[in-house]
This record gives sequence, structure tokens and C-alpha cells, in this order.
Amino acid sequence: MHRPSVPDKNNVRTYYARPWLDRLTGRYTVEWENAEGLQRIRVHNRFFDLEGNRPSLGSVLRLPKVFLSYLATRQRPILPNPVPFLVWDAIHFLERELRPGARVLEVGSGNSTLWFLHQGAYVTSLEHSADWARSVLEFAREDLGEAYFRRLDYHVVEGQGALRRIAELPNEFFDVALIDSMNAYTYRPAALAAARSKVRKGGWMVLDNADHPNNWPALELMEDRERVRFTGYAPMGSVVSQTSAWRM
Repeated sequence: MHRPSVPDKNNVRTYYARPWLDRLTGRYTVEWENAEGLQRIRVHNRFFDLEGNRPSLGSVLRLPKVFLSYLATRQRPILPNPVPFLVWDAIHFLERELRPGARVLEVGSGNSTLWFLHQGAYVTSLEHSADWARSVLEFAREDLGEAYFRRLDYHVVEGQGALRRIAELPNEFFDVALIDSMNAYTYRPAALAAARSKVRKGGWMVLDNADHPNNWPALELMEDRERVRFTGYAPMGSVVSQTSAWRM
């Protein structure tokens, strides 16, 4: 797939042309300007990701779980049985790769944080929202228990502060790095660039929504590695999305 250049993270705009109808049908528009002029992608991705890939059959069969997770988060944002909001196939991939005692770095926290703790991992998590951080930490301490909480190193930080915090971490230390922050607070390609040296040889770098133009610069950073792409539905996600991984 040819990807037009995305010169500036603040230059990419995602919007609904007809908000009510477009939200219902999964249609939206992504546009930005580069040297060639205005670039625009009109997306109707109930059935394809932004690169035109179809969802896996296994992902489609989990659509009832997608619906149930949506209903559950209407009650509270932390699921009763937390899972990352990644493509289902990517969740099962990580479940196979993770071993008790694995070291995980995540930029952007939430249900994924608690899921990693359930897998027996030691988690270093960076989150931009202090309010959301309180919810995650309360659940980790009260619902999971103190033993889980002791395996969590949590930081409320964003932007350049988050990048500096990543830079301070030891090199080749983590088994998995998951980049799933909100771009408006901590730009995912910049976070991936900072975290790349922190993953050990044989470990995994994981980027959610890798098909979105906001995150294309991260794909260029990882061109020297073989990309494992997961396309399909995710918990809480009624549109087809993509999670990509690279072995380091």
C-alpha cells in the first residue's frame, strides 16, 4: 500500500461528516495536507481496516463478546474481566507469548494494564490522565489485590515528559512494549521511537491502530523488522481495526 507522507502529527484530522449516521455506519474521514496538497481517506471500516484488510474469521466469531464488552463498559470503564482493547487475535497472540514474570512497558494504560498483571507480568505503565490513573490504580489495589499492585510501576506523564521517562528506562529490558496512547497527549510514533531500544532481542514491539495515518511514521521506523498484522474486531470496538507487532 502506498502511504502519502504525513508531515506533522497535528496536521491529521479525523471527523464525521454526518455525525449520527456516520457513527452508526462506521464511516469517517481522515485528511491532512502535505507537499502534494490535500490528502483524504474516506473510511467505511465496519468490514475492512484502513489498509483494506478484512477481519479474521476468529475475530468475526467474537462479535458477541464485542457487544457484551460494550454493555459492560456502560456500567463502568474497567471490565469485570479486563482485556486490552486490541484486536482479539493480537490479545491471544500476546497471551501465548507472555510468561509469568515477563516485563511489559505500556504507553497508555487501562484494561490492558490489569490484563497484563493477570498474566503474571511486571508492568511499567505511562498514562496522561490523572483521573483515569486513579480508576486503574484503585481497581488494581482493591479488586486484584496487593500482590498484583506490587508488580505495577505507574507514572502519570505525557508528551515530552513521557518520552524522557521512557529514555530513562534500561535498554533491552522489556519483553513487550505496547504503544497505545492517545496521540493528542503522547504521540505514538515518538513513543515507539523512544521505546524501541528498551525491548530485548526476541521481544515484541506492539502498536495499536497501526493502519491509521497518525501512526504511519511508526511503520516507517519499523521497516527493518518483519511486521505481524492482526486485523479484526476488538473489545468495545464495533469497527474493524488493526494491531501490528514486530519481533525485536
